[in-house]
Amino acid sequence: MSDRPSNPADETSQPLSAEEFAARVNRLRLVLLVVWGSVTFCVSFFARDLNFTWLDRPFGFWMAAQGSVLMFLAITWIYALLVNRWEQQTQR
Repeated sequence: MSDRPSNPADETSQPLSAEEFAARVNRLRLVLLVVWGSVTFCVSFFARDLNFTWLDRPFGFWMAAQGSVLMFLAITWIYALLVNRWEQQTQR
């Protein structure tokens, strides 16, 4: 086995300062909050206009009932993935 890191990008990336980390996390929170609000409120508001069948159910009903929950889970996963990666960069 070699002593080289498994990811070559790790060698060239600079560690993040606490201020850079906080700015990135706050920007990510804002973007994900806007995405969550758009999916939750806009899709539910226009659910009747989404009048086609998908998986044997009306698409508008499916998005209002399930799509918002699935999007929330995706947002949570994206947030955890990115923040964990950024935290590792601050600890170098």
